[in-house]
Amino acid sequence: MVTKGMRGKYELERTLGEGNSAKVKLATDSVSGQSFAVKIIDKSSIKRLNVSFQIKREIRTLKVLKHPNIVRLHEEI
Repeated sequence: MVTKGMRGKYELERTLGEGNSAKVKLATDSVSGQSFAVKIIDKSSIKRLNVSFQIKREIRTLKVLKHPNIVRLHEEI
């Protein structure tokens, strides 16, 4: 399954986990073949739960963290 919003760059596979406002799916980069975990955030639940500040903070934090035991943010779409 290729998700429209990702412009065909990733092929989404099985769901690895899900929470109140997001799902994490296993994905494969269409060009490199490398596997990634992709977090897909539901915008409507972000607004409903009023957590946009926390999401923005999570993105800012993940962009600067480089540690082998912490998930690395490669791209935000």
